[in-house]
Amino acid sequence: MIKLNIALIALIIASLIFTSCMEDINEPVEIKYYNSADLISYFETHGDYINSNKNPAIISVDDAYNNLSDYLLMDIRTKSQFESGHISGARNFGIEQLIDSLEFNNVNTEAKIIIISESGQKAAYATSLLRLYGFTNVFSLNFGMAQWNIQFADVWFSARGDSEWWFMYETGYYPKPKKENKIPSIEIDNSKTTEQFAKNRIKKMLTEDEYLNAIATIQQVDATYSLRYSIFVDSFVMCYDDRDLYDVKRYFKDISPPVTWGGHPISSVLYLAQTDFKASTNLLTLPIEKTIFSYSFNGQKSLFITAYLRLLGYNAKSIHFGAVSMIYNKLLLIKFEESFRESDIRNYPIIN
Repeated sequence: MIKLNIALIALIIASLIFTSCMEDINEPVEIKYYNSADLISYFETHGDYINSNKNPAIISVDDAYNNLSDYLLMDIRTKSQFESGHISGARNFGIEQLIDSLEFNNVNTEAKIIIISESGQKAAYATSLLRLYGFTNVFSLNFGMAQWNIQFADVWFSARGDSEWWFMYETGYYPKPKKENKIPSIEIDNSKTTEQFAKNRIKKMLTEDEYLNAIATIQQVDATYSLRYSIFVDSFVMCYDDRDLYDVKRYFKDISPPVTWGGHPISSVLYLAQTDFKASTNLLTLPIEKTIFSYSFNGQKSLFITAYLRLLGYNAKSIHFGAVSMIYNKLLLIKFEESFRESDIRNYPIIN
């Protein structure tokens, strides 16, 4: 009996020691929650792709064709579009499968990759996010399959057009808004590191629905314009290209007296790639309470910045097909290399 009691006491003492150790292990652990300020800091200190001379990462169809064997080709069109004709060696992926496929196959982050879409728009959006994720040699195919082969060119032919309010465009310069030092609020999570938080958010943004939310037709932009007050209501229009687009003009000699017309939508502001989107420059001049419509010559370049801004929580949208859908006929945009021109269609081979 004495031996049994001794054994029981020893068991109780061991149990108390074990319980005490478990209490130490289960002490509350401080969890850090990340937000848009952390994202800005992370991206600016990890390559700062958006503000680098590598942005935008777009490859011409000629460069792609002449160096196909050097690249992994990822075609993100629909299955039916892919089966109707694709580049030899290309593989078909949904946009949401890109990162998982690359990581599952242990593709090096420095591997050369080309993202292919119908018109280059969706590929530009995906490429921007992949660059921010860490894939340093991924490129979007310029104008997509439409420039590769005329069989797919209709998407660009039908995109050409003019804004409903084209006659309200002007060449006056509008300054950027005053820097408010405000950033958007975004959904936070309990990631263990800022890098993990950034990559989780990129994966969340790399879906078909998020891409569709990142684009707007010129008709949607026009709907926010008040003809009575000559302003965009609850929206902010940003020209994201260079002064060649912001100041683009057409000289009408057949009007008496002759006039020069063109430019940009009234109140729209010019923002430059590689300089204007640091927290220390002009990122914080962007409004957080309005929809930000951005446009470039053809919409591909503006999707690079739109993807970044949406990551940070801005309600940013790229005008689909850019100035090609805004001022193509009125300003004879066909004269610009950045526009889609029939003479640039290469008719490179495709397979079914």
